Amino acid sequence: MITLNTIFAITTIIIIIVFVILFFLQTIIREKNRQHQLEIQHQKNILEQSIKTQESERKHIATLLHDDIGNKLNILSVWMNNPDTWNNERSKEIIVKLIPDIIETTRNISHSLYPFNLERFGLILTINELISNVESSLAIQFILIQKYKPAEISIEVQLYRIIQEFLSNVLKHSGANKMQIHIRDSVKSLSILLSDNGKGFDIDSIKRGMGFRNIESRLNSMNAAYKWKSEINKGCQLLLVIPRI
Repeated sequence: MITLNTIFAITTIIIIIVFVILFFLQTIIREKNRQHQLEIQHQKNILEQSIKTQESERKHIATLLHDDIGNKLNILSVWMNNPDTWNNERSKEIIVKLIPDIIETTRNISHSLYPFNLERFGLILTINELISNVESSLAIQFILIQKYKPAEISIEVQLYRIIQEFLSNVLKHSGANKMQIHIRDSVKSLSILLSDNGKGFDIDSIKRGMGFRNIESRLNSMNAAYKWKSEINKGCQLLLVIPRI
């Protein structure tokens, strides 16, 4: 025979179990909401970094247009509007030199806006072209492990920009005389290792730099796994891995 005490005990246990279940459900819901908010914030951060990267690139291009092409065109205009220009051999030499300079600068700005050679020749040849442009200032070893299978053009543009940004930072800040680019392609992933033999840096302090943020913004936009490694006087390394879909 079930007594009232037994019923009360069973009821108490059921109530406790229900409260425990509700507590855990609420905990799970709160955690899922927290993860959702973190994901939203992460996406906002990626968008903000992307906007900053675009604005930085636009500012760079605007500076080139104003300070380089603009000034050269002004000089050319002055010389060409001078009646004595065409009777002076020195003036002719200046004009002859300015015109190809303007053409080359325009080509470089166009390449900064979009690397058209990627569509024409592919990522590997475009990287080789980038290397050839700086080989007088920096020795770069390009190592391709296994045959490269072209990725989507949007991915290749991001990869090229990352390599370009890393190279620019090496030339401007590292004091290095050697750099390496390793590309390893496989069925499941594409891995790239960039390294130099420069003075290195402290990872935490360098994260404030625009170049560093530009690279990470591009990496995040591709959902790439990546890792920086650097020590003072021991150079810098960036390893990135992109899953092949």
